[in-house]
Amino acid sequence: MYTAVWAEKRTGFTLIELLVVMVIIGLLIGLLLPAVQSARHSSRRVQCLNQLRQIGLGLANYESVHRRFPKGGSGVVSLSNPAVLARTQLSWGAAILPFIEQPAIYDMIDQRLPFIHPDNLQAGQQSVSNYLCPSAPKQDGLRPNGDALTSLQRYARTDYGGNYGERDLRCHPLMNCPNRYQPGGGGRGTLMLGADLDIGVKEITDGLSHTVLVGEAPEGLHSIWIGHKNVFDQSVPLNVRAKPGSSWIPCQPTFRSPVGDFCDFGQEFHSYHAGGSNFSLADGSTHFLSDQSDIQVLAALLSRAGGELIRGLKQ
Repeated sequence: MYTAVWAEKRTGFTLIELLVVMVIIGLLIGLLLPAVQSARHSSRRVQCLNQLRQIGLGLANYESVHRRFPKGGSGVVSLSNPAVLARTQLSWGAAILPFIEQPAIYDMIDQRLPFIHPDNLQAGQQSVSNYLCPSAPKQDGLRPNGDALTSLQRYARTDYGGNYGERDLRCHPLMNCPNRYQPGGGGRGTLMLGADLDIGVKEITDGLSHTVLVGEAPEGLHSIWIGHKNVFDQSVPLNVRAKPGSSWIPCQPTFRSPVGDFCDFGQEFHSYHAGGSNFSLADGSTHFLSDQSDIQVLAALLSRAGGELIRGLKQ
């Protein structure tokens, strides 16, 4: 008599097989994760470019109506000095609000009063989505006025600043080329301050496609959209960080920004994108400029009437 012995059908995995599967999954994740992160960073950079495109369009429409670009603000602010109060004017970030579909916030601003007046605090604390780059950290949605860092009044941040020109880049390593075209004149850029000359399209003789209006500066000391000094005159290459022994004086540790360690208290164009920063030009185009860009090219882009020749700028 024979006894039949039936082998049970194996339905599970052995320990070795499970380990092999886990190793394969780990390898796939290791291969795919950098690609996913790269795609995410690329998407954020494109979103940031789109924000700048809208800002550039708003500035262009403002100029079309007023025949000049708005200024960065009065450059000085006071609640009691009659002479300063008489010079009160909107910053470019406030002036173009109706042109970037933010009329409600614009209507909250009392234009007869400086932005530091309590009656303008509520307006100044409104977050404007157009002024925020998704790549920039947002530890501080509200910031103090850069002239009064200990003040309890806080204002909504912006990640973009206006082009006031450049100083010293065009003659580096010398430091004797100031940010003006003539003695007593305003900056070499496009968005001026206070009593500086009004700048419109006709003053941009270097060409609209070769002149910056606005760029990234998320950690600027004055990076609040309603503020009176949210314009920059560049004196170092893009995205340089402050560190001991830097050959750039504004990049000494004493001058680092509170967040990000950017040079000159953050009052230089910079970003959190890998490899460069985004800019909006006067012709409405937007460009990603490498932080390895020749400083003479960067200086030329920040100059409206310097007569420099720029080749090979790509959108």
